[in-house]
Amino acid sequence: MLSIRSHRKLNFLFSGAVASFVSLAALACAGCSQTAPPRNAAAANASPMDNTPATPSVLVTPEMGSPHLGDEAPDFDLVDQNGAHVKLSSMRGSVVVLAFVASYCPFSEAAQPHLAQLASDYGSRGVRVVAVDVREDEASYKDYVTRRATPFSVVRDGDGVVSTAFTPALASPGVKDRSKVVVTSNLVIDRDGKIRFFTLLDTTHFDARLVHVRHAVDALVGPS
Repeated sequence: MLSIRSHRKLNFLFSGAVASFVSLAALACAGCSQTAPPRNAAAANASPMDNTPATPSVLVTPEMGSPHLGDEAPDFDLVDQNGAHVKLSSMRGSVVVLAFVASYCPFSEAAQPHLAQLASDYGSRGVRVVAVDVREDEASYKDYVTRRATPFSVVRDGDGVVSTAFTPALASPGVKDRSKVVVTSNLVIDRDGKIRFFTLLDTTHFDARLVHVRHAVDALVGPS
């Protein structure tokens, strides 16, 4: 039989394991929607594994509230890394891939080279790629822009107003800063300005290679 000390040790180990599991689960659910950690933190250097599911896993549905599939995308006018104004409504006639990003989010970093590749692959076919940096200061915005080649427009939503406009009312209702809900979300907007694809970050089945974004674009412009 186990001694009282052994029982206590086993209970301690079990409690620790449960606590660790709960912590990991909470992190997975939170994704990158929480307050940014200090810059240069170890988490910022993580490299999430691409685990693309067979179908998009966290699609925005009408039950989550607007904007959702079929809605007109909210307009915005922000300045990109080259000082040019980027106005969404001025891109009517083009298919637009819109990515919400943050320098501190490892998932945004993992997808960044694939956004660049998508811009290169589809640019000649009338597809525009725009990344919206969500509510970061100028230094963090520049970190995102300069850490990798970015052959696409990256605009800074410094006050989070644009990001909040794209956040469905009932998506992640526990997140107080509504602008952060859409960090590492991707949309495909058709030539008439309507949303045809909209997913939120899934940290468990993360599509870093943007496979499903490409499928949605191909549905609008035809496969190459």
